[in-house]
Amino acid sequence: MRFIQGAFIGCALIGALGGILGFRAQTPDANRGGSTQVIEVSAKKYEFTPGEIHVKKGTRVEIKVHSVDETHGIKLDLYPEGSKDKSSPGLVFDKPEDNGKVEKGVDQILDFAAQQPGTYEFKCAKVCGIHHGSMKGTLIVE
Repeated sequence: MRFIQGAFIGCALIGALGGILGFRAQTPDANRGGSTQVIEVSAKKYEFTPGEIHVKKGTRVEIKVHSVDETHGIKLDLYPEGSKDKSSPGLVFDKPEDNGKVEKGVDQILDFAAQQPGTYEFKCAKVCGIHHGSMKGTLIVE
C-alpha cells in the first residue's frame, strides 16, 4: 500500500513539475516558433482575392477562405513550382486532409508551416463553372 501511495505522489509531483516547466505530449503546435500569420481570402466565380500571397519561410500560416457567391475552396500544391525533390513537402499541413476539402456553407481553414521558399500554386477545389480551371492564385514563400 505504501508503494502505491508513493508512486501516486511521485506521479503527481512529476505532473505538477511538467505543468510548471511546460512539458507536454508531442503534438503539432500551431504557434511553434512564433505567431501564426492569418490570411483571409475571398473566393468568387473565377477569382481569389488576394490572388497572390507572400509569407516568410518558417512562418506558421492560417488561410481562411470565404466563398462569396457559391461554394469554392482552395487546394494548395505541397511542393514549389519546378521542384524535383518530392521527399519532403515545402508546405507542411497540420491537417493534410483539409487541403482541398470543401463543405457547402462553411469557410475553409488551412493551417500549415511554410518550410521551403518558392512559388506554390493554389486553385479552386470545387468545380464552379466553365472557367473553373482558370481560378488560380499563388503563394510565394520568401
